[in-house]
Amino acid sequence: MGKVLSVKRLAITPKLALCYAFGTFVTISGNALPTSASVDDLLRATEGWVVAIDIERDKNSDHKPSELLKQLGQEEAKAYFQRPSGPVTGILIDNAGHVLTSYYNVFGKITSLRVRAGGVEYEAAFLAHSERDDLALLKIKTEPDGLGLPKASPRWADKNALRAGRIVFALGRAPDPSHCTVTQGIISAVTRNGGRAAQTDADLNYGNSGGPLVDLDGRIVGIACFIGHNRPQWGVNSGVGFATTATTIKKILPQMIAGKDVKPPLLGVFWDQGGQGESPGPVIAQIVKNSAAERAGLLKGDIIVKFDDEEIETFPQLRKLVLSSNGGQKVRLRIIRQGQEKDVDVLLGVRD
Repeated sequence: MGKVLSVKRLAITPKLALCYAFGTFVTISGNALPTSASVDDLLRATEGWVVAIDIERDKNSDHKPSELLKQLGQEEAKAYFQRPSGPVTGILIDNAGHVLTSYYNVFGKITSLRVRAGGVEYEAAFLAHSERDDLALLKIKTEPDGLGLPKASPRWADKNALRAGRIVFALGRAPDPSHCTVTQGIISAVTRNGGRAAQTDADLNYGNSGGPLVDLDGRIVGIACFIGHNRPQWGVNSGVGFATTATTIKKILPQMIAGKDVKPPLLGVFWDQGGQGESPGPVIAQIVKNSAAERAGLLKGDIIVKFDDEEIETFPQLRKLVLSSNGGQKVRLRIIRQGQEKDVDVLLGVRD
């Protein structure tokens, strides 16, 4: 058995990950994996920030069941947006009392929000949300000095930590808020939801949705979410779940803390899929009327070769970069028009 003194020294490979069994990791070819005790240590360092949220609502959703009838049966359509009773999970992101959770958890007509942290229950208010990322930000109403929360903030992983095959743990606070639940899995795919979410095979459910996905270094790699909660075809359980990435969260968090909802962006161009040929970038085939592209003066036939600091060669590259931005964000495009390069500032619109 390999004794691990520091979780940060871990070297995880797919071969080694398969050697985990019955709560114990083993050492193979000189590579040490954590014992169950070391995993306990890193989870204890994080679970203090994992909170339970009690929600009272008049109704679960404004969606009409008729919108789902083409894909679901009558009774299933009616129950699709119903939540089971009991608490859900969130995570405190600072000692000022800001709490991130899944927007799915607080979707509908809410009459009361209460956060249970450190054995104490606090009233909370809804601040903002990002529907496409399935994130909602709450704020505990008590003054920060009265919270008695941990002094240090949870650690966020950077984008380099998000790779397929990485071992992760999903933490939750339901059905018993006094104890933290833990399920283990791996990151099974990245760049989901336009590059804003990752896919995991860690068991996710109503109880731990909205809670953190933590890596072996104790860093938060994402928030467990229900991407596609307005897409009924995604409601079928295929054995995988999704987590909005830490990188995405860090980009949109300042806007949400300011109380502003994050809207999906819209550039407003159609690509000439059959006419790019030897063109160095996607060729604009059509400009959407009253769109951000039209307001910025883009024209049919313009070739887009750069998005801010990123070189563009294909339309899928452009689409991914637009989707990684936010509605109302200012970006700079470099275009080629009639053989001449030109920089154009574009204020991205908001998709309905």
